[in-house]
Amino acid sequence: MTLGSGYRYLMASVARGDAGGLTSSPLASYYSEPGTPPGRFVGSGLAGLDGGRGIVSGSTVSEEHLWRMLGMLQDPVTGHPLGRAPGAERPAYVDALKRERKAPKTVAGFDLTFSAPKSVSVAWGLADDETRRRIYAVHIAATEFVIGYAERTVLATRTGRGGVVSQDVRGVVAAAFDHWDSRAGDPQLHTHVVVLNRVQAVSDGRWRTLDSKALFRASVGLSELYNGVLADLVTRDLGYGWDPERRRHSPVEKWEVAGVDEALRAEFSQRTTEIDAAKDVLVADFVAVHGRQPTPREVLQMRQRATLETRPPKELKALGELATHWRARAQPFVGDDAQSWVATLAGRNDLPLLRAGDLAEAMLEEAARVSLEIVSGKRSTFTRANVFAEALRQIQGVRFASPDERTVVAERIA
Repeated sequence: MTLGSGYRYLMASVARGDAGGLTSSPLASYYSEPGTPPGRFVGSGLAGLDGGRGIVSGSTVSEEHLWRMLGMLQDPVTGHPLGRAPGAERPAYVDALKRERKAPKTVAGFDLTFSAPKSVSVAWGLADDETRRRIYAVHIAATEFVIGYAERTVLATRTGRGGVVSQDVRGVVAAAFDHWDSRAGDPQLHTHVVVLNRVQAVSDGRWRTLDSKALFRASVGLSELYNGVLADLVTRDLGYGWDPERRRHSPVEKWEVAGVDEALRAEFSQRTTEIDAAKDVLVADFVAVHGRQPTPREVLQMRQRATLETRPPKELKALGELATHWRARAQPFVGDDAQSWVATLAGRNDLPLLRAGDLAEAMLEEAARVSLEIVSGKRSTFTRANVFAEALRQIQGVRFASPDERTVVAERIA
């Protein structure tokens, strides 16, 4: 997110007139009020803000807070610059190959979006209030666990000439915004975690930029970790089972809640259907012009273009209004009592909740062999982050007793 960008989108969805303080029960608060909860502060780096007094995790992010962070790279409370203040945009320049280049804009933050699998969002959207609260709680727990894991193992800053030295940081400063639906109005429980591009180095406490390359390398692994942790917590708390399914455009399996069938998920995936249709038109045009099928990278670029070109404005509705509409749409698939149908999903898990020591070393060695084989088959060069992401995919169907047990096994395989 470049300097000054993004914050208006995040604030535009927030319900106005919300009281300040901790955002501890957003589902109840926003069941009848249009919009979504205000952002909440997250991250271990909060301790270094407000002149060292710190900000309480979970406290409300105001529009002024967000502007100071994303618009000025300042302490959200005091307004003091965090590290080097952003200067005026540099002019365009000519590179070594005599090509005119635009200077890069200042990066203010990174939007890490954690989105529940469609089957989880469907169950959440159709459930009774108590079940909806429990699913929401495990989504938040999974999101915060992954942020904490990233703080311990991934996120860093760089010092020295050319950033040659990687240094540990005291955590990140982030604002988390919960959203209930997609732009098509389908149930889509997701959270935008906006990580500020300023961190304190452990060595001297100075505020510096985040090592963005390390973050980008780890992004797929963090996404896979979220999916696995969420599945573990949903199973542990609600007893849901999981089934593997093939993706439409990828050999990588995805896991969905057992009992939430494909037809029901398709009903609540209108945005995906719309994007796919627009992408198919772009692919057909490409073939007509170039006389060949596009490469996977070109298809991805076309899908990104289709996403932007078909993006509708987001309508703000109360969660209660959305839930009523979702139940009406689900009626042909689940009957008149959607809440009772959601209750039937519980107790379908027949797998034990394992600990790291329950898996034999030979099993981990085999998972390591397969992970390395898959990664090296896709890439001529790769990093440990690629292997770690694949290791998480290899154990996605295993249910663990806690998030820590899952990470121990994945780290061991990697």
